[in-house]
Amino acid sequence: CHQYDGQGVGEAPPLEGSSWVKGPQDRLIKIVLHGVRGKIEVQGRTYDREMPGFGSILTDEDLASLLSFVRSRFGGPSDPIRAAAVGRVRAANQHRTRYWTVGELLEQR
Repeated sequence: CHQYDGQGVGEAPPLEGSSWVKGPQDRLIKIVLHGVRGKIEVQGRTYDREMPGFGSILTDEDLASLLSFVRSRFGGPSDPIRAAAVGRVRAANQHRTRYWTVGELLEQR
């Protein structure tokens, strides 16, 4: 959906330079664990799609590795995301069964 170059395609927003990629690591972890839906603004354009969560199929280590790559490739220099951070976010939201809304994610800094 986001393409190999992070530019997105169609209604999938770009990852390259996105404040969602560069922003708080817990927010990014939540998106990939549980998914997100609703209107989301990326680089001045509004997208209204949903992204599924991958928490049920990715381990903490896999998710940390994936997100570390995405942040370094498309968000600029940043510290790696650790599996322990993913595990902490996963445990804190273990009963969540629905996608995050954009509003929920923006409220949590």
